[in-house]
Amino acid sequence: DRQEEGFRPEFRSFCRSHPVTADAAHTKPGQLAAMISSTALDLPEHRAAVKEACLAAGVFPIGMEHLPARDASGIAVSLEMVDQADIYLGIYAWRYGWVPEGKAVSVTEMEFDRAVKRKADGKLSEILIFTAHEGHPFIKKDIETGDDAQNRLTAFKTKAVTGRVRKEFKSVD
Repeated sequence: DRQEEGFRPEFRSFCRSHPVTADAAHTKPGQLAAMISSTALDLPEHRAAVKEACLAAGVFPIGMEHLPARDASGIAVSLEMVDQADIYLGIYAWRYGWVPEGKAVSVTEMEFDRAVKRKADGKLSEILIFTAHEGHPFIKKDIETGDDAQNRLTAFKTKAVTGRVRKEFKSVD
């Protein structure tokens, strides 16, 4: 299903209707944590808006831009962030993202797959998916070109929204 709204009202509504759980990985006892997952090059303003929405809703945002330098691979750190989250927020536009050497899918898709497994295991409260509306203005560098990337992106988005109500966004707001 598709609904055309922004992620801020949807996310706030979710937070109001779900109880808080306790987890030692969060900065405050009992505070929900949300993993913000997306490609980074094309969506920095969107990620910042989601971070603000999380904080306004009393939810601790987890994202790569919030971490210090570490002696760990990007994949390991990304999956660890998913493991620390109560909520997974997927924000997808027109880039499939980086596929590490020797891997079959992008890091963003790996994060989603981990979230699906955690939800099935009862360790994740919710998976919320937001996709860019085709009318959302992007500049050329924000769109990954090439048939392979676009085919992978289409398949990934289809997988991510199957069985879920997604929200489409037309702007950062």
